Amino acid sequence: MKMEYKILDNGTAVVLTRQPEMVYDELYVDFSGAPSGATAIFECGGDSMYRQLSGVTCSVPADKLNGVVKVTVALLDGSARPRRWACEELLAEKQKSGGTLISPNDMNMPQKFVELRLECQSLRESNERLETRVKELEDRLEKLLEGYDLT
Repeated sequence: MKMEYKILDNGTAVVLTRQPEMVYDELYVDFSGAPSGATAIFECGGDSMYRQLSGVTCSVPADKLNGVVKVTVALLDGSARPRRWACEELLAEKQKSGGTLISPNDMNMPQKFVELRLECQSLRESNERLETRVKELEDRLEKLLEGYDLT
């Protein structure tokens, strides 16, 4: 099975693969948009697994995943403050068949929805300020050009 993430420019990443799937051996994960040399960090039950991305892909043994899996992508280049992307969590449920059911952890969707509404409101306010400023600049330019014949 392959999970697909999309790295966003706001320091987060979203799961594009929303359909739960059964994994028996390795979970392969793609991080589209991840920088070269990035590392994926999977935290589950107090344990952390670091996986260097090969291109944009890495794999994790499915038997090491159980419950909520916190996922982070980081550019561990030795800098004091490495770039990090907080990814959507995964939910891993062991099955009697011996496999592990992997799905996005949608338990925090109401909180995510609230955050998106707040961000949208902030963008609206910012856009309104920009539109006001552009209108002021247009008015000033109009006044400057009133006396000039540009033809």
